Amino acid sequence: MAAREYSAEISVIRAASGGIGALAGGGEHMVSDFEAGVAETVGWWGDEGGDDLFADRMGEQCRKEEAQVIETATSITGFVNALFDAVDQEADHVQRPQTLAMDDIDAQSLQSEERR
Repeated sequence: MAAREYSAEISVIRAASGGIGALAGGGEHMVSDFEAGVAETVGWWGDEGGDDLFADRMGEQCRKEEAQVIETATSITGFVNALFDAVDQEADHVQRPQTLAMDDIDAQSLQSEERR
């Protein structure tokens, strides 16, 4: 039975994590930018609450769509943040055995030097 190996370059994993983190940061601005843009168009459909049936229907529809977009963007941003955390943790899990092995090698070298 052949031995199985696992290898990974921590720097590549960290670089991927950084790219995902940058994407997550952009997503966090997405909702506030959208809300600011929508705020500039509120009421373009007419005056609600009077005899303007079109304005009444459009106002309600626009608020529903705005809420759906915000919910979707918030969910996407949450997913990207979770992905960033997962990739960052993966790098930690990959690096930990290497760090422990190097610490053990250093300790053994020190003990070997002391015995001489």
